[in-house]
Amino acid sequence: MAAAAAAAISELDSCRRESRGAIEQIVRMEKRIFPKHESMAKFFDEELRKKNAGLLYAKVTNGEGEEEEEEEEIVGYVMYSFVTSLCASITKLADGNVFLAPNFESSSRTC
Repeated sequence: MAAAAAAAISELDSCRRESRGAIEQIVRMEKRIFPKHESMAKFFDEELRKKNAGLLYAKVTNGEGEEEEEEEEIVGYVMYSFVTSLCASITKLADGNVFLAPNFESSSRTC
């Protein structure tokens, strides 16, 4: 039987222990996508600890049922910072190209 995939968008809470695995996946993605001079992998945790910063990420969960173990894969993320209380600015946007058609380009960008 084929396993169903479910997608979700979540906000990262760096204070929770459960988010440690998500941060590690995002750092691996960051190293793979961006060149060294654009990568934030070395100081990713520091950036997320700032009070005006946040991160949303998209994840896909594969596997369903009692026999199969669920596996979460992060397929993209957006890092943002609040400029004012009403305005946020996107500082980093990346996707893992996992679900793109072959003729589409990556939307990974740094602002």
